[in-house]
Amino acid sequence: MNKVLVISLAVLALLAAIVAIIVWRAIQEPVVATPGPYEVGRQHLHDQFEAAKKREAQFEQQDWDSITLLHNLIVAHQQRIDKLAGNKEAAEIVAYDHDAMIRLQKRINDLDAKQRAQWLEKSESAAPQAAKPEPTPVHQP
Repeated sequence: MNKVLVISLAVLALLAAIVAIIVWRAIQEPVVATPGPYEVGRQHLHDQFEAAKKREAQFEQQDWDSITLLHNLIVAHQQRIDKLAGNKEAAEIVAYDHDAMIRLQKRINDLDAKQRAQWLEKSESAAPQAAKPEPTPVHQP
C-alpha cells in the first residue's frame, strides 16, 4: 500500500512538473499570429505613404528654388487633403500634407522676400546713375 501511494505521488509530481514546464515555455515564447486583412491593408497603405513621402521630398529638393513649382506642390497637397477629408484613417497623411504646405509656403515667402530685395538693390543701383545729369560738352570758339 505504501508503494502504491509513493508511486502515485511520484506520478503526480512528474505530471505537475511537466505541466509547469509547458506553462513556463508558453509564457516565454512570443505569441505569433498572422495579421488579418485589416492589419495587412493598413501596413500596405503605410508603406505606400512612406514611399510617397520620399518621392515628394525629392520633388521638393528639385523645386526648392522655384516659387511656381513650390506653389504647384502646395496645390497637390491641398488636393490630397480635399480627397481625404472625413477619412479618420488618413489622419497621418492629412497632418503630413498640412505640415508640408506650411513648410513650402514659408519657403515661397523667403524666396519672394529674397527676389524683392534683389530687385530693390538693382533698382537703387540703377537710380543714381539715371539721376546724374550727363555732362554737356563745352565748345570753345
